[in-house]
Amino acid sequence: MNATRALLAVPIGLFLLAGLSAQQPEAGVIGWYNGEWQSGIPGLANWYLSPGKFSRVYDEFEVPQDGWTIVGVFSDNALYQFPEVSRASWEIRRDMAPSHGGKVVASHVSSATALPDPWVTAPRYPAGEASKHFRIQVDDLRVHLPAGRYWLSVAPVGRGQSFIGVTLGANSVGTNNGQPGIALFRRDDDPDFVLAFTAGSNAQLRAGQHFSQGVIIAK
Repeated sequence: MNATRALLAVPIGLFLLAGLSAQQPEAGVIGWYNGEWQSGIPGLANWYLSPGKFSRVYDEFEVPQDGWTIVGVFSDNALYQFPEVSRASWEIRRDMAPSHGGKVVASHVSSATALPDPWVTAPRYPAGEASKHFRIQVDDLRVHLPAGRYWLSVAPVGRGQSFIGVTLGANSVGTNNGQPGIALFRRDDDPDFVLAFTAGSNAQLRAGQHFSQGVIIAK
């Protein structure tokens, strides 16, 4: 399968695994962020409705030696004819590879906030374009991750068109010592995990294989 297909996406299963507990919000800082949206490259469909209706992208990140406590997760998406976002399906996995989903470490369908994308603002971009870009963020988490490599997916819940932003690494934070990891893509009509890749046509000739997602860690 070719993951270039940027069609509507839907959510995946909801899990609440060890390491996640209901807590009061905790102040945090961005521990990892793949980078801001790059215009001129189409995004990939990223959304969730149910365990059988979804389309989502997983980005690799690295947790350093002392481990992290994740207090929030987010992804930057362009939303078109998409309902107001109040929930997101998020997953953290490890040991992923093409055709291999690895192990789910923590996941859930949680309350979420749709914030204006901090990097896609007017007058830097046309107001009509900027108004479609949102950071879908889940807070109030407390997930303990030991050192190692993990994959994150954050997909807004709803039926419509949601496309996760492609990034070339601008304003990235902690991206595996400057080397973005492997991103994977999965959708409900194909059980396989494939390399996430998208490319433009005609005037949009550039390609992308890294996407705008990140984690917030406890200070």
